[in-house]
Amino acid sequence: MSRSADFSIMDYDIIGFDLDGTLLRYNLNFMVPLEYKILTNYLVKVKGYPKCLVEKPFNTNFLQKGLIIDAERGNLLKLAADGSILRATHGTKLLSAEDLEKFYGKSRQWDLAQEFIKDPLSTWNGPAAEKLRTLLDYFDLAAALVFAQAVDILDEQGEERNYKIWPDILSALIHMYSREHFASGNSDYFESLKAQPQLYLMRTNENVIKWIKELRAAGKAVYLLTGSNIDFANFTASYALGPDWRDLFDCTLCFAKKPGFFGMKRPFLRVADLAEIPKSEIPLNDYLQLGGTYSQGNFRQLLNTFNKLLIHKPLNEIRSLYVGDNLIQDVYAPASYCNIATIALSEELLCRENNYDFKSIVQSEFWGPYFSVDGSPTLWYRIIENYSQLCIPDLDTLTKIPISDKILYKTGTAFLSNLPNTLMV
Repeated sequence: MSRSADFSIMDYDIIGFDLDGTLLRYNLNFMVPLEYKILTNYLVKVKGYPKCLVEKPFNTNFLQKGLIIDAERGNLLKLAADGSILRATHGTKLLSAEDLEKFYGKSRQWDLAQEFIKDPLSTWNGPAAEKLRTLLDYFDLAAALVFAQAVDILDEQGEERNYKIWPDILSALIHMYSREHFASGNSDYFESLKAQPQLYLMRTNENVIKWIKELRAAGKAVYLLTGSNIDFANFTASYALGPDWRDLFDCTLCFAKKPGFFGMKRPFLRVADLAEIPKSEIPLNDYLQLGGTYSQGNFRQLLNTFNKLLIHKPLNEIRSLYVGDNLIQDVYAPASYCNIATIALSEELLCRENNYDFKSIVQSEFWGPYFSVDGSPTLWYRIIENYSQLCIPDLDTLTKIPISDKILYKTGTAFLSNLPNTLMV
């Protein structure tokens, strides 16, 4: 993807935003412990794990976004940009250099992880997904600790070393986040958020809302693209952005099934009464309605709609930008599949702010810094560097830049925390 040494949001015709973790931020100090509690309870009550699992301590120092599960060996890995293993644990126990060599050879590389680095979507589904799992955002952050503690318990009980823990955790995650369960009341996660949204959700800064309105007033096509189902998205967005949240966007797209939204030709479905209408597929050669809300879909059809109704340019001249926090779904996929420029949102940059409590996601005694270890860039740093224009801690950062200004930076990716004046012209 071509790179430049300056960035201006006015260079883009279409601007898309993720919802969870981007426009809407969660209070991790409450949300991650909730996820941990629900996962451990599910494994004990539904899957028959020993009761001592729910008695294990919730250890925030063990948590860090982007860990990779080696499901068969019971290991958790932190990878360098070249795929070598920077640090690893078996269960919760940190592995020594000698231990790593026993598991992965002198190169400290796992063949399946090398395939993942060549194409991060190669292990997204299929048999490989049962062996390697990436924990990419705050919805599955607690799963790393639960997996590791379950491995410890099996080891203590002398179980065979063919670990089959991950399928059970995946079952728990599916139950917790299944879109049908928001309406049915069958998910303790959804019910907890409904009961106390102020505990888990953060209101979006009013400056962000004004900034989005300013972009639309400047003639930009602006859309919201979220993996959340419309009912859950409406609940969280209404709290964060206000009851008229859909009025901020030219199109609202829910249950988008990223990363497939960017690489497949899945049809859009219509939405009514906070539910997807069955058998309401919109033909792929038809256009969406501006101001509409849809489910599933594909980027090509959205692009054609915006071009027909708002932009009126040759398709190869349209420039599109997407902002999100999931480095595979929101950064790698749109950039590699659709040549969409991206902004990676990484709360890890908030470590520079004294008022951020959940600092273990940035640097822990187990895993070290998020972006590099002992001078070696991590895999996630390299993906940000290769597939995004900017990396920001939150959208508030962008609102401090007048939309007509440019950000100057060295070729690569600009990592923006506290914006120095020298970055802007």
